[in-house]
Order: sequence, then structure tokens, then C-alpha cells
Amino acid sequence: MSSKLTLSLIAALAFSVAASGVARADSKTNDEINAAEEDNPASVDYANRKVPDQAPSDAEINAAEEDSPASVNYGNRKISKHNPTNAEIDAAEEDNPASVDYPNRNLGDGSPTSTESDRGESGNPGAVENEGQ
Repeated sequence: MSSKLTLSLIAALAFSVAASGVARADSKTNDEINAAEEDNPASVDYANRKVPDQAPSDAEINAAEEDSPASVNYGNRKISKHNPTNAEIDAAEEDNPASVDYPNRNLGDGSPTSTESDRGESGNPGAVENEGQ
């Protein structure tokens, strides 16, 4: 009777050791855990974090808030006096699906020239090179 009990205990111990090895293989390293917990107030090490010696100056704060609609100084920002020309607007809207002129764009005949194809393939490691080049 005791041999069956011993065999059961050995089998349970072997299963436990095997399961802990699998669990350990999936666990994160300490560096990954520390990186994930950095600047996290719920972290155990948050009190030991490196705190800057000096608070940011007003100029640094204002520079970070520049052009942010949430900034209290947003209404006082410098606004460009330049009004874009129609050509500048058209250039910015070219190939833009939100443009009102998008349905009227020139599509050509639909098939790219060999020069356009070559230009599109440049830098592609899977591109087929022409043997005559």
C-alpha cells in the first residue's frame, strides 16, 4: 500500500517540477518588469525613483505647451499672416480623398510606365531586376 502512495507522491512531484519549468520559461525578466513599472505610482519601487533636481522653468513649460489647445496661452499664440494661394491649397489637396476635387483627379490610362514601375520597385529586395541593365 505504501508503494502506491510513494509512487503517487513521486508522480505528483515530477508533474509539479515540470509545470514550474514551463511557467518559468514564459516569465518576464527583471529588466522587463522594471521597465514596465517605471514611473508607475503603484510600483513598489516608485518611492525610489530618480526625481529631477530642478523643476522645469516657465519657459520650458511654455515651450512644451505651445500650440496645444489645452494650454491657457493658446489664444495668445503667434498666428501666421500668410494666406495660402490657390496653388498651395491645390498642391496640399492633391491625392487627398477628403478633397472636393478628388473625384476629378487625372488617373491617366491606369497602367504605369516602366519608369514608374522601376521607381516604385527601387529599394525593394524582392524586386525583379531587368537583365538588360
